[in-house]
Amino acid sequence: MDFVPLLLRVVHIVCGVYWAGALLFVATFLEPSMRAAGPDGAKVMSAMMQRRFLDVMPVIALLTILTGVDLYRRASGGFNPAWIHTGYGMSMTLGALAAIVAFTIGVGVMRPAAKRVSRLAPAAQQLPAGPDRDATLAEVQRLRGRMAVTGRWVASLLGLAVIGMAAARYL
Repeated sequence: MDFVPLLLRVVHIVCGVYWAGALLFVATFLEPSMRAAGPDGAKVMSAMMQRRFLDVMPVIALLTILTGVDLYRRASGGFNPAWIHTGYGMSMTLGALAAIVAFTIGVGVMRPAAKRVSRLAPAAQQLPAGPDRDATLAEVQRLRGRMAVTGRWVASLLGLAVIGMAAARYL
């Protein structure tokens, strides 16, 4: 028995479940709850940053994608177009593309906005009342809005990836 495909599959599924589950939870429950909590929600965000959420999630996502690409290569016989055009192949391809786009949005838009918020929000609290503080808080709100929207996009794309890969064997 070849253990490499088994190991790749286990890593891919475990990391994929963690990545998709975490982002779906954040987008549907955590982010709206933090927003509703007002200033206290920032404490939760700060605690997540201390636990390196924004450093761990891209690694988990990248492991999911890299193992997925190799599993895809193996299943498709080296990216054989005939396999890719089957129902199974198209479903896996669309799922993979959704995950890759989700990763790109998450790392390229959501992560930088969250890192900037984690720097600006505490700094704003140290500023004296006035236009500088108001401008900094406005920037924090704008970035939080961006994070919420992109978080919903990432979660939706990961949901599509999960559905595509779960349904593939039945197509």
